[in-house]
Amino acid sequence: MSEEELEVHVTGENGEIVMKVIVIGDGGVGKTSLLRKYVKKQFEYKYLPTVGVNISKQPMKYLNKDINLMFWDIAGQPQFHLLHKVYYNGANAAILMFDLTNSPSFFNIKNWYNELIKYNLKEIPMILVGNKSDLTKDRKIIEPMVGNMMEQLGIEIYYETSALNGQNVNEVFEKVVEVYLKKMNLI
Repeated sequence: MSEEELEVHVTGENGEIVMKVIVIGDGGVGKTSLLRKYVKKQFEYKYLPTVGVNISKQPMKYLNKDINLMFWDIAGQPQFHLLHKVYYNGANAAILMFDLTNSPSFFNIKNWYNELIKYNLKEIPMILVGNKSDLTKDRKIIEPMVGNMMEQLGIEIYYETSALNGQNVNEVFEKVVEVYLKKMNLI
């Protein structure tokens, strides 16, 4: 990719770096809650399933660079899978998310990863996130399982988060930006 093409892809009108981050995983794992906690510093106790896609924007500063994060919170329900190709187009990074208290959501990470591969997104930075870490008594997924999954998929970064109490929420998004900027040789 030439420098000219790179500028077109990552520079917004005001010179900021624009990143499209897709957040994927099964329905009910907490994708919307995690984004709401990061963007609005709020937690919604009532579950409202995403219909299609929710798009939100969050500016941030990282190493004196202005970053404009565009989050695409993609519905996890099967009836929306036909729309994924359109939603994935132009993604700069992916957060693959599962619920630490829900084994099927963890094992379905392979399917979400394979969908990224199917749509030629193997080269974008990917971070694995296990959400609902605050529900320790209900936990079904243990560290060795996560390590095995990471090894199988070639994903090197993992965080456990709680959208309820904010554990590691900011860290996930800072890491997404860091990994992307390094990949693009911008830091």
